[in-house]
Amino acid sequence: MSLETHRVRGNLIEVFKLLNGSYTVDADIFFLFFNGNRRGHSKKLFKRRSRLDIRKFVFGNRVTDK
Repeated sequence: MSLETHRVRGNLIEVFKLLNGSYTVDADIFFLFFNGNRRGHSKKLFKRRSRLDIRKFVFGNRVTDK
């Protein structure tokens, strides 16, 4: 596997741990959850809008697309 694949895999593992309560950190700090009445599950993630590059490449925004 390439280095990029390792990084993406590691980030997705950390997202899974955050969302399922493996850490004592609140997931609301990193992610924006969908609160609508649509089908699916309660852990749907949405990307926060950001103008500046410093916010665009933060962990929560970086992994939401994946």
